[in-house]
Amino acid sequence: MNFFFEFFEKNSILPFYEEVNNRTNGQISVNKSIEKIVGSKSGVFVVNFIPPYLDAKINIQNTSYRAFQVKPRTGFIMDLSPFPNADEYLKSHLGSKNRRNILSRLKRLESCFDITYKCYFGEIDESEYEFLFQEFELMIGSRFEQRGDEHVGFQRWDDYKESVYDLIRNKRASLFVIYDQKKPIVINLNYHYQNILDIAIPSYDIDYSKFGLGQIVLVKQLEWCFQNDIKMVDMRWGDLPYKRLWCNKIEEYKCDVVYNKNNPTNLILAFTIAKYLNIKKSMGKSKLQQLRLKFLRKNRTKNETVDKVDVVAAIRIEDMAELPSNDQIRALDLSKNEYQFLRNPVYNYQYTHSAHSSDIDVYSLDNEEMSYIIAGKRKLQKLIL
Repeated sequence: MNFFFEFFEKNSILPFYEEVNNRTNGQISVNKSIEKIVGSKSGVFVVNFIPPYLDAKINIQNTSYRAFQVKPRTGFIMDLSPFPNADEYLKSHLGSKNRRNILSRLKRLESCFDITYKCYFGEIDESEYEFLFQEFELMIGSRFEQRGDEHVGFQRWDDYKESVYDLIRNKRASLFVIYDQKKPIVINLNYHYQNILDIAIPSYDIDYSKFGLGQIVLVKQLEWCFQNDIKMVDMRWGDLPYKRLWCNKIEEYKCDVVYNKNNPTNLILAFTIAKYLNIKKSMGKSKLQQLRLKFLRKNRTKNETVDKVDVVAAIRIEDMAELPSNDQIRALDLSKNEYQFLRNPVYNYQYTHSAHSSDIDVYSLDNEEMSYIIAGKRKLQKLIL
């Protein structure tokens, strides 16, 4: 069973828990469910993904259920409670160099495009919701196709699309969006509980990758969190470098192995499962496992480097002194899907030269196949694909 999914996404508490205590503010949510526990014939339930800041209490007075607790996964959290604003958190945790680099990219993004920020929390137009979810799916698909992987969220995509609209209206979820004019270039799906924000599914337009959108959106979401009295930002489990950079709390997610104390077979089975999970965790931290992970990361990095070199090698860039005559060139509209392949090199040009999109023209050369020109105020470049 997935405690996190039930609690944050379905606003539900699994039936053998009497209450859930939010340790960040002391507020208690009492379980009003009278649903019977069904499922495993063994009567043993493995409840995964219980966050470290929530205490799920089993009613040991009125039920025969008990639990062995293990902590098999590491969670990454931003604890905002000691800080007065987002900038102080950045200064305290990221360090001056990282903070300066991220804010510099944010400034560059805003100088190159007409950027706006919007958090849909409490209300959203239904047509905009449909549009955003369509763009959201395309973003995630493109990003994970680039990585040669599939996003686990696609396994439940219809559930997300169906449920999130009402959750936004009830302030149990939000979509944080960064727009370039009317085009969304970042969409983050978040879940909410009291003073806690859970970043569930982040995504961004890979054509803007030079600007570091994944870092920029965290700055803007932090600002929103402080404005809306959020004290805890959960970046979930999974050890990734960007989480270690941003999070000031690294704590273990809990797992309850729940059993019926009146059934000796259940007790033995639950104890065995708990022991197995602990052994599995220990093996995961062994030197042998670390060496294996190091090898896989090294191999993956090597492969990724080759891919990136191939992509760069596929585009040759030449400086030009002047624009050819009008009868040799044809102006292109990058908003059309047929020219999508040009967006990334054009946005990279904008990043390098701090050029606003309104000052950029893109042309094709009629007498040269797969050759294009980026014309800015200060520089002309020819792209040969």
